[in-house]
Amino acid sequence: MFFNSKKRKEIKENEARLMRINNFEVRYVTTRDPYKYGESIIGKGCVININNGDFIITSGNKIIFTHSIKGLQCSELLSQEGVILSYVEDKTGENVEVMAYYKYHRK
Repeated sequence: MFFNSKKRKEIKENEARLMRINNFEVRYVTTRDPYKYGESIIGKGCVININNGDFIITSGNKIIFTHSIKGLQCSELLSQEGVILSYVEDKTGENVEVMAYYKYHRK
C-alpha cells in the first residue's frame, strides 16, 4: 500500500527531471563501458528533445540516442553540468548508462 505511492512518486519525479531538460543543448554525449571502466564519446554539439513519449538526443540531422521515457532513469550529476541516463537493455538485460553534459546553461 505505502510502497505503491512511493513508487509512483519516484516515477513522477523522474519524468519531471526528464521534462525539465527538454530542449537543452549538450556539449557532448558519452556512454560508459562497464568492462573497461571508461567513457566513449558518441556525439558532440547535440540537443535534447522529447517527442511523443520518446527521449531523443540529436546532433544536426543524426539521432545519437533515443529511448522511451518509460524505463529511462535520469539522475543529475553532482556538479549539475549534466545527467546520467540509465536503462536496462531488453535483449541482453545489461545496464546501460549514457551521460549528457550540458553547454553552459544559466538556471
